[in-house]
Amino acid sequence: MLNVYEYFKKMQDEDIILYFKGEITDSLLTSILQLIDDKLEKKIEDSKVKKKVFSILLECLQNIYNYYQHQEEDQHWNTAILMIKKTEGAYFVITGNYMRNERVEKLRSKLIKVNNMTPEELKEYYKEILNANKAESDTGGAGLGLIDIARKSGEKIDYSFDVVNEKHCFYSLQVKVPLTTL
Repeated sequence: MLNVYEYFKKMQDEDIILYFKGEITDSLLTSILQLIDDKLEKKIEDSKVKKKVFSILLECLQNIYNYYQHQEEDQHWNTAILMIKKTEGAYFVITGNYMRNERVEKLRSKLIKVNNMTPEELKEYYKEILNANKAESDTGGAGLGLIDIARKSGEKIDYSFDVVNEKHCFYSLQVKVPLTTL
């Protein structure tokens, strides 16, 4: 674990583009996406990298928003974090939100499966799910978001589930988007 001095020193070496903590609403989604689009336009010379970062951010925000549609009314559990930062070699999209513990294993299984696939396998898996028109998942999607994130980033998805209490955990996701495009 980093001490406070090391943490702030490390933060100085990175460029935080956006940090948000609060409830994700429909109107806030639109504002965040417009703000990030404008900031990325100014920061990124490579349009392919900008498109990847924006697309991954959109998927991550949709995942959080869709999850909230099935969440309890207690606003405390509807808090999410979002951070976009740039380091020397990559952009990082980092999200976090509370979720029920009973949903962890299903999501963890999906993440493990996606992280263990090659780019070619991800492409085929994406097509398979898309063409099969499978039933929608618990959160309203067909389960394509994580596959799409992994395909667009070209990197493994870093994630954690930190237990908060007997009913909830805090789920965080970090997606790396390298500055170099192939």
